[in-house]
Amino acid sequence: MHIPLYRIYQLLTFALNCVSKSHYMIKAFIFDMDGVIIDSEPLWEKTERILLNRKGIEYDHNYRDKIMGLNQDDSARVLKETFNLKEPIETIISERIDILLRIYEEYVELVPGFLKLLKKLTHHNFLLALASSSPKIVIDYVLNKFSLYEYFQVVVSGDSVEHGKPFPDIYLLTSEKLGIKPNESVVIEDSINGLNASKRGGMFCIVVPDKSLNKNDYHEADLIINSLDNIRIKTLTEFG
Repeated sequence: MHIPLYRIYQLLTFALNCVSKSHYMIKAFIFDMDGVIIDSEPLWEKTERILLNRKGIEYDHNYRDKIMGLNQDDSARVLKETFNLKEPIETIISERIDILLRIYEEYVELVPGFLKLLKKLTHHNFLLALASSSPKIVIDYVLNKFSLYEYFQVVVSGDSVEHGKPFPDIYLLTSEKLGIKPNESVVIEDSINGLNASKRGGMFCIVVPDKSLNKNDYHEADLIINSLDNIRIKTLTEFG
């Protein structure tokens, strides 16, 4: 009988939770990008409105809730199915990224408090990684634009794994590249899919909830905050 990878890690996580958390030691922090590092969700929505407008299709806001945290293939598939697009997935992805990067040139900004937190974690010698469902071309654009590459020991894109969030693949690969155990890391997320991916992977998770979603849906989070400015080093190390 084949047991899915995420189910195996769910069982392992349950077993680990039976052990005192005092045995853990946090060594790394793994950041999602969209909605955590950059305020990008409105820009993704703007991108898809433009894409659909070109085809004479009216945008449905409820669609965004379905795809937050999904990788490009999965989100493009939902886009195609929701709006009955005729183009192949590859064409939809290419057109969407082209529009998005043009919008990023003018509008993308870092989330308030992110850079301060990043420097604080660097000062305390934590390992830092970025694990984003976005394609590498978009991640590279953002990290280069804001000169962030120097802070991250590992960067993993949605292109690098077969199964996107809510499967834990991207976070398991990131912890492997960092050379740590999953329970030695804290993931910082904003989406339900991202939260589920991190918990299935056996990580701790801090959530800065997307404002369009219900906070009650984030009940699996280890900590829910309104802003990155609310994170304190003492709070972070208490996960360990």
